[in-house]
Amino acid sequence: MQKHILLLSLLLCSVFNARAQALPANNMLLFSLQKSADSLWRPQSPRFLTGFNKQGYNNQPAFVSASEFYCTVQQADRDTTQTDLFAFNLDLLSKTQLTATTTSEYSPGLMPGGKRFCAVRVEVDGSQRLWSFPVDRSDNGRAEFPDIRAVGYYCWLNDTLSALFIVGNADNEHVLYTAGLRGQKLQRVSGNPGRCLQRLPKNKLAFVHKLTDQTWLLKSYDPQTRLSETLVRMPEGTEDFVVLPDGSFLCGSGAKLFQFKPGLVPEWREVADLSRFKVQNISRLAFGGRQQLLVVFR
Repeated sequence: MQKHILLLSLLLCSVFNARAQALPANNMLLFSLQKSADSLWRPQSPRFLTGFNKQGYNNQPAFVSASEFYCTVQQADRDTTQTDLFAFNLDLLSKTQLTATTTSEYSPGLMPGGKRFCAVRVEVDGSQRLWSFPVDRSDNGRAEFPDIRAVGYYCWLNDTLSALFIVGNADNEHVLYTAGLRGQKLQRVSGNPGRCLQRLPKNKLAFVHKLTDQTWLLKSYDPQTRLSETLVRMPEGTEDFVVLPDGSFLCGSGAKLFQFKPGLVPEWREVADLSRFKVQNISRLAFGGRQQLLVVFR
């Protein structure tokens, strides 16, 4: 499997380099979420966060504390195709560049324990490995799964177990696996996963299974039993979502936000239309510790 992944990564090198040179402009809005009497979470008090880079790539946000989030940035005013990671402090209204390497990093996220954060690094040979870095920047980082070289996205389920989206190509589908730090062996979860991976209570995983081009299913996976459960069909073309404290899911489709609560209503319900904030298409979402919702949009 490791040789197969290395070969696959090398085949994809040119594809991902081309994508890195033409990243679309994205911006971010921050909302506070309020739960209404009908159990729907509604966004309020929007704040535009990406005025410093309005024509650039501002994406893949992840909260690391109640007041701080990390994200991936490609700056429009610089002659570079490289992406770096930035930290944004919402209380201080400040931003700090976390990485300034000769390679690109994507998808930052805090590791269990809170002392290190992770990112997918596109290395010189085209490999995409999951790296971790100390929050206090006391070292230059390390590859957490050194032999797994085609990581697209990830989600930590506990201190030693991660879900990994392994990138495919025209001849090989994307595959979702779990892998433990000790043995670093891949355990298949699903083919054709979506890019969004979210941890659920009891170390379970939520992900989207793209069953066909038209049918995308939100599923949960239990690594203990190795069983998946279908929760609901996703709105057409939607693969990004967040999990809220009461077990509800939020997703975006076009300019609208939708909510689904397992066991309550067996379908998505519209909670907000963000077109009045010049939002045309919602992509990624991030939920923070003070009931805050980050919306990435175009």
